[in-house]
Amino acid sequence: MKKSILAALACTALVTPAFAQDTIKLGLGVPMTGDYAPYAEWQGARCMAEMINAEGGVDGKMIEVLVQDAAADTQTAISLAQKFLDEGAVMLGTIPFSDTMIPVAQVAQSYGVSIFQPQSTQVEMHAGIIDNFFTGVSPDPFTATAAANYALENGVKNVVLMTSDEGGSWSAKTPLWFGEVIEAGGGKVLSTLNFSFGTSDWSPQIAEMRALGDDIDAVYISSIMPDVGVLMRQLRSAGIDAWVVGSDGFDDPSLDAIGADDPSMLDKVFFATLAPSHAESAVVKFIADCKDMGIEVPGLFPATGADTVKALAWAVEQSGSTDPATITQTIREADSIPVMTVDSISFKETKTYAQRTIPVIGFKDGKRVLISNEIPDNTPTDW
Repeated sequence: MKKSILAALACTALVTPAFAQDTIKLGLGVPMTGDYAPYAEWQGARCMAEMINAEGGVDGKMIEVLVQDAAADTQTAISLAQKFLDEGAVMLGTIPFSDTMIPVAQVAQSYGVSIFQPQSTQVEMHAGIIDNFFTGVSPDPFTATAAANYALENGVKNVVLMTSDEGGSWSAKTPLWFGEVIEAGGGKVLSTLNFSFGTSDWSPQIAEMRALGDDIDAVYISSIMPDVGVLMRQLRSAGIDAWVVGSDGFDDPSLDAIGADDPSMLDKVFFATLAPSHAESAVVKFIADCKDMGIEVPGLFPATGADTVKALAWAVEQSGSTDPATITQTIREADSIPVMTVDSISFKETKTYAQRTIPVIGFKDGKRVLISNEIPDNTPTDW
């Protein structure tokens, strides 16, 4: 850990927390610019806050969403967390990667404030390093298992895994968990290949696939757009007609755009994701409602900010308190917390991650369809 981060942590211990009572403040130091901007939750959080405030707020208190750009810089995120805490924030969100979430949570700890990250799936956050953290979704082993189970049901046997260390366990280990479930189900991992984010030429990896000498049923990658779209096109051009399978990084409107001219491009694509995002889903309705209010929420990831706001509002209403430690305790002990993306979530048994179903999204005629939505019971345990 950098000295500057340690200094920031040390300084927070000297600060006496003071929390405003007239508003309920949520502080989001998140990527509003840069590569991770499409995955920040601030638009959905602001829209949900406006919806709740329009109905009179929570016990007469308005929800105020404090937002500033952290880009992809951990030190900026820590500084913004400190700023928001000093302004009375009772909950925080930050860059959704463990190397930022952990130090930000440590900064917030002396204030009794928790991090609520609505779309963080990294397993590092559940290792007991911190105890003031919630994620509104389930960790990557669950999404990997849901995708693998659907693959097996559809006759997938031989798979190639694509891994990268650049996205932490999300891109490095999620493919391995997928492969573990495939092999437990009688399939085979033919090869594990490395890649880097921002790849525009997949020919080295494709050459290795073609040299395997076996039919490839599926290629699994936990990555983001546009990388995934480029990979899909180059696989098809090379004559590899395997399923292209992934995780929540596929859940981007630009993936759907690939099928605009040729819907068949998406016929053999599916991914396990954070929440149902097909046409009839609550997410799509929420995005449309926000647009009617003049707020653009560009996709699932920004929409998940609504879950943060709903969980915070529910905890304040249930407890009758804006004390952050009370808010944390109320969320952690609840049997059921209503959110936007699914009917409800709970942390009572899991403590830091939400118990919820894992949807798998596929395509029919270029349009999203929900093809599976379950809580897997065969998730790998080595995390």
